[in-house]
Amino acid sequence: MAPVAARLDEDGSLDAWIFADRSARLPSLTIPELPRWVPENVPTRLPVRDASPQGRGRKIRRREGLGYGNNEPVVIRDVIDFCRARPTGRPMLVLFFSDGGVYENKEISDLLREASALPIFWQFVGLGESNYGILEDLDTLPGRVVDNAGFFAVDDIDSVSDEELYDRLLGEFPQWLRAARAAGVLT
Repeated sequence: MAPVAARLDEDGSLDAWIFADRSARLPSLTIPELPRWVPENVPTRLPVRDASPQGRGRKIRRREGLGYGNNEPVVIRDVIDFCRARPTGRPMLVLFFSDGGVYENKEISDLLREASALPIFWQFVGLGESNYGILEDLDTLPGRVVDNAGFFAVDDIDSVSDEELYDRLLGEFPQWLRAARAAGVLT
C-alpha cells in the first residue's frame, strides 16, 4: 500500500495503525523505509487459538501489547479522532484490511455514520475467506451524509495483479470525492 500513499499523499507517506483488542498508531511510512519499517513496527507472535465465542477456535496472532482480539471499532475510533485532531480539509483515504471475524456490526455502523461527515473514505479489504459482518453491507448502510465506505474481498491476494488491486482499492474513491464535495464534507 506504500505505492498508493506515495502517489496520493503530498509527502508520499502512509499513516498506519495496527489493532487487536486495542489499537496503536505506528510511525508514518515511506517507500524507502519499507524494508526496515515492517520488522521494526509490526511485531507478532506465533499463532494461538482464539477461545472466545466470536473466535470459535480460529488461529490468531498476538500483537505485542495489543492483545489477541479483532476489535475494529477501537481502531476506527482512533482514525476518526486522528482526523478530527488534525483538520486539514484534505480528503483522507483509509485502506482497512480485515482477516474477518467481524462481529461488532452496530458499533462499526455507528462509527461509519459519524465519520460520514468527515473527509474520510474507508476502503475495507477482506483477506482470507472469513466472516466480514457489516463490511459486506456497506453500500446499503443508511443514515450517512455520503456513502463513505467500500468493501471487497480477496481470497488470495497473491493471485491478483497490482493493476487490478489498485483499481479495486481506488475504484469508489473518485465517486466519494464528488459526493463529499456536493454534500459540503469537502471544500
